[in-house]
Formats: sequence, structure tokens, C-alpha cells
Amino acid sequence: MYKYFKHSYLTCFIVPSAVMTIFLAPQWAFLIPMVITSLNALVDNLTPPDRSVPEYSQHWILDAMVYLYVPIVSAYLFSLMWIVAPGDWLGLSATVSALVPVDLLAIKQEAGLRGLLASTFAVGYVLSSNHLYAHELVHRTTDRIAMLIGRWLLAMTGDAQFSISHVYSHHRNVGTSEDSATARRGESVYAFFIRSTLGQYRESWEVESQRLANSGKPLLSLHNRVLSGLAMTGFIYLLWYWAAGLIGIAVYTFVIVLAKFLFETVNYIEHYGVVRVPGTRVEPRHSWDCDSRMSSNALLNLSRHADHHANAHKRYWELETVDTSLQLSYGYIGTIVVAMVPFWWHRFAAPQLESWDRNSASPEEKILARQANQLSLNPVFMHGND
Repeated sequence: MYKYFKHSYLTCFIVPSAVMTIFLAPQWAFLIPMVITSLNALVDNLTPPDRSVPEYSQHWILDAMVYLYVPIVSAYLFSLMWIVAPGDWLGLSATVSALVPVDLLAIKQEAGLRGLLASTFAVGYVLSSNHLYAHELVHRTTDRIAMLIGRWLLAMTGDAQFSISHVYSHHRNVGTSEDSATARRGESVYAFFIRSTLGQYRESWEVESQRLANSGKPLLSLHNRVLSGLAMTGFIYLLWYWAAGLIGIAVYTFVIVLAKFLFETVNYIEHYGVVRVPGTRVEPRHSWDCDSRMSSNALLNLSRHADHHANAHKRYWELETVDTSLQLSYGYIGTIVVAMVPFWWHRFAAPQLESWDRNSASPEEKILARQANQLSLNPVFMHGND
């Protein structure tokens, strides 16, 4: 039975615990990111990898773990909204006090500014996981309910366009200069965050422009999924303004930026430095892969990214690890920490990319790799060009 719940780490444990922490001890909410980061890094680096692909007969349980995340993370966002709002917004504390001997309002007032700041950072950190669950759902392009729920998860982090750019642009253009979500050799995660974020919106707009032109529908309308996605996020902004005015707007903006940055760091490590000839088949070798246990179990097998790009139709529980030249040996969370220190990251990535160039790249890709090394202007890539 364990195999059905090994991917329920966020849904059944982390996010519910985080909700309780923000309501009952908001001044300690900064521990939430610390616990998640430490737990993931320790398990990934101190336990054997998990390369198993169990057989499942009850797929509805695995789907339930995805859909159950939605109300729980919504409660998490609401917990911050209540902390930021003045007084006992919506009478929540009074309602709770009538049921159990807990005075939420007194706890919030005692936590003060420290509680607000700690809770804001903790919510922004955890909401980056919305992309994990939405990623699973928006790939189910023929399932309208899955697509709608996935887009709302993304709208919570101001990124509903991801359902367009990821599925219809990134998967087609990965590893090429046309893909904003493929990090260039020598590029820092900070520069990538800006370029990738803006580029994905451009790609989504281009996809929607073509789709609406083909169907004869107006571009500047809610038929445009870029605009409808922004409207969804705008609705959430209105809720924040209703709850806490301009302070609520500022807090929610910080949450969105932090959540988006953390997920773009995931994008960064998944294809960093890979090159591919446009129009050629996307193969497992065009992604970095990871078989670390916690990365696999906690992140819906997103770490098995090479198989995902080669077989995008697979559900998360069907994905397999691949022995490619590019391996994230620290696990996802550990590698994200490394990526935030560019000097460290480039020296981690360069030897593996050199091996990839030599052993995995096609003849045409070897030429592109040499050009990428030269354009990087980074000595760790340029030394082997001659």
C-alpha cells in the first residue's frame, strides 16, 4: 500500500503542517522552508536512489493525491491572507474559538510583523510546488477539468501562461535557441529567471495568436488564454485587496515572484547547457535526469525528466529514470541550492556537459555545443574548444 502514498509528501504532510504552523505559530513559519530544504537534501544524499516503477491497479488514488493538493494549498494561501488582513477577517478566530480553545487573533497579534514576514516567505516558497501539480494536469490536454484546475494552480502564482508555453513551445523547442526555458551555458539562474519568464509570455502569446487566427476568433478577448490566465490572477489580486488593501497586494506580489523564481530554478537545472538541432527528435539525452529518492517521491517524478520529454504522454507514476550523461547527483533541492551560487554551479555542470558533448551529442550538436561554449564567455566551458 505504501507505493500509493509515496508521492503524497506535500499533499498529506508538508502543506497541511504548514497551514497549521501559520495559524498557530506564524512567527516560526520560516522553519517551513528550512525543514523542507533540509529534509529533501538529506534524504536525497543519504539514502539509496529510487529507480522503481511500481505497477498500479488503482490509478484513482494516484490522481487523488494531485487533486487533493488543490484545496489544501488554497487553504495555505488563505492562511497568509488572514494573517495579513487587519483584525479578525471574516470572523475566523471567533468561529474557531467557539469550537476549540484557541484564540487565533491573539496569536496573530503577538506574532506581529515577524509573523507576517515569516509567513509570507514560507507561502511563497511552498507555492512554487503549484507548478509541479499543474505540470501534471496541463499535460492532460484532452481533459478539460484537469486543464482548468491546472490553470488555476498556475494562476495562484501569476503564471497561467505556463500551460501554453510549456506544452506547446517548450516541449517542441527544448534545447534550441527558440526555447526560453532552456538555460544557456554560462548563464546564471538570475539572468535566466528574467529571460525565461519574459520569453515564455512571448511564446504563449505567439501560440495563442496563431491558434485564434486559425479559428477566426479575436486576439484581444478572453478567448485568448494568456489574457484569461491574467484575468484569473487578477481575480485573486482582488481578493487580496479586499482582505488587506495595498499591503495585501504587495505581499501577494512577493509570493508570486518568489514562487516563480523557485520554479524557474527547476527549469534552469533540467536542461542547462543542452543543445539540439531544431526539428530533430527530442530524446532522453536532451534533459538532465535524477534518480534521487526524495526528488522522485516528493516531486511527482518530475526528476525523471528525460523520460518525461521523450514520452510526454506518460502519467507521473509511469516515468522511468534514464542513465544519461547529465545527472543531478545532489537531488533536485540540493542542486537548486548549488544553482543559486553560479561559480559552484558552472563547475558542477561543465564536466558533465563536456562528457555529453563528447559521448552523447550528434555531429551537428557537437558544432552547436562548441558555439555554445564560445558564447558562454566562461573559462570552464571555453577551455576545451580547441
